[in-house]
Parts: sequence; C-alpha cells; structure tokens
Amino acid sequence: MASGPSMDLSSFTDIMTCVLGILVLIILLTGIDASQITVLVATPKEITGDDKSAVFFECRKNQLFQISLEEMKKACDAKTEELREKAKNDQNEFLKIAAQTMLDVDGQRLDYTYALMGKYVLLPNLEAEGYAFERYLQENETMWFGSRLAKIDPATQFICFFVRPDSYKVFQQARALAWLRNINVACELQEEKNPIMIGPGGERMYMQ
Repeated sequence: MASGPSMDLSSFTDIMTCVLGILVLIILLTGIDASQITVLVATPKEITGDDKSAVFFECRKNQLFQISLEEMKKACDAKTEELREKAKNDQNEFLKIAAQTMLDVDGQRLDYTYALMGKYVLLPNLEAEGYAFERYLQENETMWFGSRLAKIDPATQFICFFVRPDSYKVFQQARALAWLRNINVACELQEEKNPIMIGPGGERMYMQ
C-alpha cells in the first residue's frame, strides 16, 4: 500500500520554539519584578511645615479631641516616677511593668513603652467624649475650640487634623474656622481604630 505524502513540520516547530521562548522571557521578567517589590511598613509621622510647629487634633465620633504632646510628656514623666518607686529602682522590674502600661490622656490611650523612646503611639479611647460644634460659625474665644485657636500663632504654628471616617463634617467645620484665622492646616485620613503615630523618623506632612 502506497504511503501518503510526508508532512513538513519545520514551520510548526519554529512557531512552537518562538512561543516557548516568549513564555520563558515572560517568566524571567515576572521573577525580576517580584524580587523588586518593596514592602511598605507604616512609620510614625513627623509632621512639619517649613519652620512651623504642629498643633494636633483628632476628629472622631464627629467630635474634636486635642492631642497635646506637652500633656502626654507630663503624664509620662509622672508615670515614670510612679513606676520607679514601684520597681524599687530595679531596672528589669521597671521595664517589665512599663511594657504593660497604657496611659489615658485627653481621650487617647498612650502606649507608655513607645513614649519612653520618644514616639507617641495613640489608640482611641472609644468611651471618651470630645467637643462637638453646635453652631461652628458662632465659635468664639470663650468656647473650647475657639479658645485653642486663640492660642495658636499663625506665624509659627499650624494645625494637623487626624480624621476618622465618621468625622469628615467636624473636620470641615474646624478647618474652616482655622482658615478664617489665617492658620494653615494639614490633615491625615485615618481608619476607624488604627493607631495614630507621632514621632521622629517618619514621612513628613505639609500644610494645605
């Protein structure tokens, strides 16, 4: 029985070779890209704006909470003296107690261990009550926020707002009052319960 004409598969094999070559190239490029992915780690914010210093407020529960670094330092200094007496100057005992210590300061829960290193890590105290505007355009220097605005020097200070998802309205109102007094403003959007971190070595935030 006579055999049929032979088939020339050289073109087909050439095509398959090219396809395989392209696939190998894609795999290599994917591997190179994957090796260059940068893992992003949250760092404390160093809030700066030229030569001006920041005054901090948190917007939470549609209320305002002031974050006073001065008050936090006072609370940390007082707690340090208390723990030293409790630990009877035993350094190991002091560090053991410090690692379990949280401070409540003006509606914030402050991690004492981080504070000893010069970084403020703040968790919201969900039971605390802040300041809510009744008629924000009538805010004056005898009222809570108005009295704090009156103490701010626009030439040397600006306001930084940490804004939770439920509090954009109070942020807009407070920002408008600051702008009316020629005070610069910066803001950072926060998730509902994530910690606020303030300290050196982080990315900078600039005024609006």
